[in-house]
Amino acid sequence: MAGGAVLVIAFCFGLAGGIIGRLKGSSFFLWFLISFCVPFFGLAAAVLYRYETLEPEKHCPRCGKTVKLYEALCTRCGNELEPGYTEQPAPAVHGPEPA
Repeated sequence: MAGGAVLVIAFCFGLAGGIIGRLKGSSFFLWFLISFCVPFFGLAAAVLYRYETLEPEKHCPRCGKTVKLYEALCTRCGNELEPGYTEQPAPAVHGPEPA
């Protein structure tokens, strides 16, 4: 009977970790497994994990898919992206014109 109680508690921790991980934009199943296998620390890791939805994004110039700013390749078309690529290039700053 004690083994069943441990499984119920681990399942509850796994469910809580999976829900928190999914709300932060990550995989539910991954955080469920982490929180299920290591109940207290897995749930704490899910709570402290960064929000994926707050990461800056850009659009692929070839296919237009929205990708994270730090990605080097577009997963849809395979286009190699420039680091820090933005759709609107920064305006050029010109100094005084030579006489």
